[in-house]
Amino acid sequence: MTSVPAPTTWTAAAAARVKRQSRIPDLAVLLFVFVFYTNLAVVVTRFHGVPQIVASGIAVLLFVPIVKYLVVERQPVVVTPVLPLVFVFLAALFLSSTLSLEPDVVRGAVGLYLTEGLLLYLLVSNAVRTTRMLTMVVWTLIAAASLLGALSVVQELTNTYENDYAGFAQVDRLDVGGNFNIAPDTAEEKELRPRLGGPLGSENRYAQILAVIFPFALIRAFRDPRRRFRLLGAAASILIASGVILSFSRGAAVALAATIVLMVLLRELRLRQVVLALAGLTAVVLIAFPHYLIRIGSLAEITALSTTEQSSDGPDSAIVGRQTENLAAWNTFLDHPIVGVGPGAYFHEYSREYANRLSIRYLESDRRGHSLYLEMAADIGMLGLGAFVAMVLAALALLHRSMRYWRRRDPERSLLASSLFFGLVAYLATAAFLHLSYQRYFWVVLALASSAIWILRQEERRDRSAPSDERELDFRPAESPAT
Repeated sequence: MTSVPAPTTWTAAAAARVKRQSRIPDLAVLLFVFVFYTNLAVVVTRFHGVPQIVASGIAVLLFVPIVKYLVVERQPVVVTPVLPLVFVFLAALFLSSTLSLEPDVVRGAVGLYLTEGLLLYLLVSNAVRTTRMLTMVVWTLIAAASLLGALSVVQELTNTYENDYAGFAQVDRLDVGGNFNIAPDTAEEKELRPRLGGPLGSENRYAQILAVIFPFALIRAFRDPRRRFRLLGAAASILIASGVILSFSRGAAVALAATIVLMVLLRELRLRQVVLALAGLTAVVLIAFPHYLIRIGSLAEITALSTTEQSSDGPDSAIVGRQTENLAAWNTFLDHPIVGVGPGAYFHEYSREYANRLSIRYLESDRRGHSLYLEMAADIGMLGLGAFVAMVLAALALLHRSMRYWRRRDPERSLLASSLFFGLVAYLATAAFLHLSYQRYFWVVLALASSAIWILRQEERRDRSAPSDERELDFRPAESPAT
């Protein structure tokens, strides 16, 4: 006679199966975040022959939680407080496009904004809906950036620059020895050394995506109430900072310095903590990466841009080139101040012409502006740039409000708001020196910031409406994924 499982056994097995199935949407989001931020989809396409359509399908992972929320649980579509301003920005893009004299050029640029911008924003902000999910996403980003930084450290310590480590540690211009001169000014010949470019193969872009995550780790290192997570945050901070250093990006160094100063001013970090951390970092740099000080010291050459005399002691060619490209974008904006020349049109149709009028450095090819803000002003004018600034400032203001509200109520929620606030600040600071290529990274950071605003606003409403004796029970700190 066949035995029938006890009801309690069947119920436990069914509950376990349901629990495993409920984790699938969470795992899909975390897998997307990790693959996205490590640029894995692009790497497997370029280095391992995976078809482009397969690699591009990584965004399909976000439909798993979205279907769960919208279809299974019948929850409404998330409309974040920042979303209306996203549409205002896109409206400014369309207006500039319709008035542009280069319709074929702007069409591609607008399409990129729609796919890597609006679509990605909507998917991410609708897939990440809970504090728990947001916490896991933040730790996944910290882990991804830490792994990239660790790989750069290994590459540097072993001098294996010719090994791209399956595409995750690319080095540009290795055939000529690198693109950073470490020889003293009195030397007759240059001594070049490589700058590490990570999975993007672009040193400054690699530094930028690491700089965005650095505040995530640093805040955990100093403010997480749990000791083990403070240690994880400290280790991650060192690895991410090492990746930024080995990119030898001067813009990232300035941007991170400005971000840390703001963290102190807003009392996110104590001045004593920052001084001790900087002292330790300086010691590490002096011992392990002494060439970084030479690179940072070259920032002093910017003061030579104001002189009209040419000398051997003047700024290096990269600084002169950026001056030329930014002034060209500025002059283009002055000639087309309201709606610009059209999205993407400055680079393709105006950059070389305006740059060569300056008689600073002759450009033989089209160049993008070396500042998101200047190039955006040239492309879409005051209306578009104003809409962009309003969009990001609104996100920062709402995050700052959440930071203040949750600081004394719930450590985890406060840490989430702070991390995304300063991560967005770091991106915007690096954008002063870089144009908006790889814009998908910006839109994902903005989408996560918007998700945090939406999530924390819902929980704030619940907190305010809950009886005072129940708030402590309902709003205990959300646990990190490792707990």
